[in-house]
Amino acid sequence: MRSERLGLTVLCVALLSGCPDEKNSGQAPSRFAGVATKVSKQTAQFCDHSYPAGVDHLYRPAPTRPLTGADASPSGKGWRWVNAWATWCTPCVEEMGLLTRWRDALKEDGLDVSFELLSIDVTDAEPELRRWTQKSLPGKVQWLRAEEDFGPWLDALGVERDAAVPIHVLVDPKGQVRCVRVGAVHAQDYGAVRSLLTGT
Repeated sequence: MRSERLGLTVLCVALLSGCPDEKNSGQAPSRFAGVATKVSKQTAQFCDHSYPAGVDHLYRPAPTRPLTGADASPSGKGWRWVNAWATWCTPCVEEMGLLTRWRDALKEDGLDVSFELLSIDVTDAEPELRRWTQKSLPGKVQWLRAEEDFGPWLDALGVERDAAVPIHVLVDPKGQVRCVRVGAVHAQDYGAVRSLLTGT
């Protein structure tokens, strides 16, 4: 009987102290807020460094040198997609077809995006690089002026100097960096890219 009464006492204390009296911290998020959060996470997963609208992070182009047979002038006044790559980089070469398809898909979606391919190939690679300019590439080829210019360019992007190419930089129409991705892109990333460009 005594043990039974003790058990009841413990149960009552537990019930009274178990759930603290907390006030409602606000309204539950709507279905649309959940979608917006999901898109933000999707974009965040794509970008290694992201700078949302309202954050000034002006893009500083890398110094380039002339490349015979290539038009290196940027085109369009919309978004710029700068892709640092090299002819010897297997992931860089493998994603060129995908970037070309994305360029066309973005245009069909009404998005003005110009692709610029910043080659970090060394001087001896010019013949190979010129052969690449004859292929169907997603954008205009630019050639980094010198190997020692690559580090400061990465510094300006907030990327470690030992980062490997490909490196993708999305620059908005105002010239502000919005996203930096270190590494190759994949077909399933298109939704995140489109979301970033449209702000949805």
